[in-house]
Amino acid sequence: MKRMRTAAGVVAIAYIAIQVFQDIVYRSLPVPATPADDLVQSATTLHIVRSTLMLFAMVGLVFIYTTVALQRIRVRPIVASVAIACFGVFGLFEIGLRSVELFWTQLQLPAAYAATHDPGILEQAAAFAEIQGALYFPLMLATWIGSVALWMLFPDRLIRAIVAINLGRITARMLTVYAGIPLLPTAIYEQIYLGLVIVFYAPLAYWLLRVRAE
Repeated sequence: MKRMRTAAGVVAIAYIAIQVFQDIVYRSLPVPATPADDLVQSATTLHIVRSTLMLFAMVGLVFIYTTVALQRIRVRPIVASVAIACFGVFGLFEIGLRSVELFWTQLQLPAAYAATHDPGILEQAAAFAEIQGALYFPLMLATWIGSVALWMLFPDRLIRAIVAINLGRITARMLTVYAGIPLLPTAIYEQIYLGLVIVFYAPLAYWLLRVRAE
């Protein structure tokens, strides 16, 4: 189990690095002026590398959350199993959506648009964006339930504080996006997103690498 914790801690650090790279990519490239520009830009090497790294990072996140839940599975098997199942659902949605995004909207559609300039291709990309937004509801809900389970699973104050940060973020975003309560608007969320990632995953990496689970 110690080796598993160490591996999960290293993966958490790697995830922060990937998110930093993603932030650099978004800030270094110009903001697309039109849907066509957005589609074409998504096929650039930087975006392909970014999306590929993020796709594999989702596998890493499932590993991290599973490792955390396994620390207490003998003490509270039902709660730990709920957490593992919920984050497994999260992983399935994320890996599926990011695979479609990478292989279809970033590789196939831009190539087809460059060859034909068919406006219907832009409509397909826009339709996927709408579907993606809708599917993020069950994805975020599964993460929310899994986070509640993790909070219940541990008496450790540090891990509870870490999980509470994630719960606050998810709750605010779900209420903003799906209930229309502007607790964390997209414009603000995009600006603070990297900071939230660091605030959550850096202490989690420390907990995995240095703190013994109670």
